[in-house]
Amino acid sequence: PEHEMEKVLFAVDELTGLIGAAARMRPSKSVMDMEVSSLKKKFKDKKFAAGCSRDVIKQGAETLGWELNKLFEEAILAMRSCEEHINNEMEAYTKN
Repeated sequence: PEHEMEKVLFAVDELTGLIGAAARMRPSKSVMDMEVSSLKKKFKDKKFAAGCSRDVIKQGAETLGWELNKLFEEAILAMRSCEEHINNEMEAYTKN
């Protein structure tokens, strides 16, 4: 990736899958109460969401020049910002 947006998209593509899987395992089924520390535990467990490449996530953070914690935090915050809208859209979609 050359451009900043390409770098961000590369970095979060696999990570959003991991975050989504981790959110579905939470009692709240939400990212709203997810902390970086709990995501780090899931990241370290290679069997959890095994299809999400940890190497790609690490490479994405390196490409951005970010620590993994910063990438995790920024991705969680971004997903929090749109969770309600996505849930509303999905609810409307499933009613049809």
